[in-house]
Amino acid sequence: MPLTSTSTSTRAQHGRRPTHRVGRLVRRLDRERRRFLHATAPEVPTEQAWRAGIAEGLRLAQLAIRKGV
Repeated sequence: MPLTSTSTSTRAQHGRRPTHRVGRLVRRLDRERRRFLHATAPEVPTEQAWRAGIAEGLRLAQLAIRKGV
């Protein structure tokens, strides 16, 4: 008599990733990106460039997560 498992993962049944977790992560990255875009005090150009770089990195991370890379 072969042994069978009664519990199977969602991914095994549908072949898809759990999108609710990905959506939550993407929303969190968006929130962090917005936080980095807006400064609370006047900044020197170097700090402005740093903030823009962080925001761009977070945007690229969102795109990679959405694509499933």
